[in-house]
Amino acid sequence: MEFEAFTAQELAAYLGDVPDVRALLGDPDDLDVVEVGDGNLNYVYFVTNAKAPGRSVVVKQAPPFLRLVGKTWPLSCQRMEHEVAALRRFGALCPRHVPKVYHADSKRFLVVMQHLASHRILRQGLMDGAIYPRFADHLSTYLAHTLFYGSDLFLAADIKKHAASAAVNWELCKITEDLVFTFPFEDHPSNVYSPALPKAAIERLRTHEPLRIAAADMKWAFMNHAETLLHGDLHTGSIMVNEDETFVIDPEFAFYGPMGFDVGAVIANLLLAFFSRDWHGRIDGRDPVAYQEWLLEQMVRIWNGFSAQFVDLWRDNESRSKRRFIGADAEGRALTAYRAHFMRRLLADTLGFAGCKMIRRIVGMAKVAEITRIPDAQARANIEVRCLRCAEALLVERATLGDIEQVATLAREIQRDIATM
Repeated sequence: MEFEAFTAQELAAYLGDVPDVRALLGDPDDLDVVEVGDGNLNYVYFVTNAKAPGRSVVVKQAPPFLRLVGKTWPLSCQRMEHEVAALRRFGALCPRHVPKVYHADSKRFLVVMQHLASHRILRQGLMDGAIYPRFADHLSTYLAHTLFYGSDLFLAADIKKHAASAAVNWELCKITEDLVFTFPFEDHPSNVYSPALPKAAIERLRTHEPLRIAAADMKWAFMNHAETLLHGDLHTGSIMVNEDETFVIDPEFAFYGPMGFDVGAVIANLLLAFFSRDWHGRIDGRDPVAYQEWLLEQMVRIWNGFSAQFVDLWRDNESRSKRRFIGADAEGRALTAYRAHFMRRLLADTLGFAGCKMIRRIVGMAKVAEITRIPDAQARANIEVRCLRCAEALLVERATLGDIEQVATLAREIQRDIATM
C-alpha cells in the first residue's frame, strides 16, 4: 500500500481511538490539526482541542522516503522506532529536558508526544536576538547525562554492546556520512552554493589536503567509534526553549557513536549563529556585537558545564561502584590524569565534528535559515566565507586548540577579518 500522509480528519479520528490520547485531548470532533513539518524528513502535526487549547499534542509520522528529496530517496519507516526508543531512553536519563512520549504505533510509524506550546525553536529565537538565561546550563546537563550514562564509563560491557547492537540506525547514519562528511568535499550534485560564494572557497574544500585528511578522520570516527547513545542531529532546530525551560527533540538519527558528535553539532550551530548575527543584528537596527558575545558565552558555558558535570558523574559513579576504567595508583593521580586526557581528546573530537557540521550547512543540501534568509548575496557570501574559515581551523587545528575559550577567540579574530579566502 502506497504511503499517504494523514489528513486532518483521519488523524483526529485515529487519535480518538487511542484511549490514553483521547483522555489527554478530548472529543476528536473538537480537534484542530495543523501540519507544521519543515519538509526535511517527516510529517509533523500540532493537534489541539479547539475548546480547550491547553489540551494538545504533537504527532510525527515517518514516510518511506526522505521528504526533502521525495520518493527517489527511499527510507525505511522503522526510523521512527529508533526515535521513540531514544526519546524514552533520554527521557529516563534527563526527564527535565526531553518531551514525554504518550503513544507510539510501529505499524503506522508514528509517535504522539508532549506539545511544547509555550516554547519556541531555539534557531528562531537566536535569529531574533532573544536571550535564554538558563539554556546553557540546561543543555550542558542534558549532554553530560545522556552521553555519560550511555557509555562504557557507566554501563557494564555486555549491556553496552547489546544496547549498541539494538540501536543500529544505518539508513540515517548513511545520510550523515554522505551529507556531512563526504558530499560537501566533492563536486557532488546535491551541493548547493550561494551565487556570490567565491569559487576559491569551494575549490579549497576539494583540494586542500590538510582539510580533506581532517574531514576523513572525523568520518572514520563517526563510522567506527561507538562510544555512547547519541541524539545524532543536535542542531538549534532540535532544541525548544523559553526563559525557564529547555527541551531536546527529534532524536530520529540516534545511534551509538562518538561523544563529540552531539557536542560538536551544538557548537557548530552557535558559531553559525554568531557569524550570521553580523547581518541579522544590523537589520534589526542593533549593534550585533553584544549578542555575538552572548552567543560565544553560551558556547563556552555549554562546553565547560558539560565537561565539569561529565567528570563529576564519572568520579561519583566510580566511587559508588568501585569499578574503575583504569587502575589507579595510591593517590589516584593516574586516574585523575586519565580523565583530563580523555576530556582533551573529547574536545578535539568535538571541534572536528563542529567543523564538518559548519561546512555542510554552507555548501550542502540542508542549510540553516540564519544563512539562507540573508537577501544580500555579497553579505551572505562574506558570512559564509567566515564560517568556512572557522570550520577549517576547527578541523585542522582541533588537537592544538586547548580549551573552548581559544575557540571563542578564534571566532572573534575571523569575524574581525573581512578578507575572503
